[in-house]
Amino acid sequence: MQPKIIKKDRLFITGLSGDGKKTGEVWNDFDKLYKDNPFSKIGDEGYEVRFWQGKKENDVHVGFATESEQQINGFTSLALPATEYAVFDVFVAKGYDSGNAKMDKWLEDNSLLLKNRDIDGNGFIVEFYGERFMGGDSPDSIVEFWIPFYRLC
Repeated sequence: MQPKIIKKDRLFITGLSGDGKKTGEVWNDFDKLYKDNPFSKIGDEGYEVRFWQGKKENDVHVGFATESEQQINGFTSLALPATEYAVFDVFVAKGYDSGNAKMDKWLEDNSLLLKNRDIDGNGFIVEFYGERFMGGDSPDSIVEFWIPFYRLC
């Protein structure tokens, strides 16, 4: 399966960072803080940015897209670089890792043409919770996994 390829300008995700092994708790903390201290956001979509390679703590950042990386009381803003993303649909009911084999194969098949983009030496992936995400219990619920890359040629 070929992913959809999208180009995004620089993205600013304002929210909270934490331990990726406790992602649900990070989202809960974010939701509570946002309810008490809402900020101007772009759309209603949620973003979850996961890091690896050298990150020992705070390897997940959750939140909403904002116009800039302006710091908002209680939240942190993460700037994602302008880049292309390979977008894979993941059916939540099958497990968040159910698309890993397809993603890994596509990356391997294209390894001579592209390279994963990183931030300060840390690889990352974006989970996009848009209108097709209907909660974790719905069999039709889809999360988009965005793999950032740049072309080698």
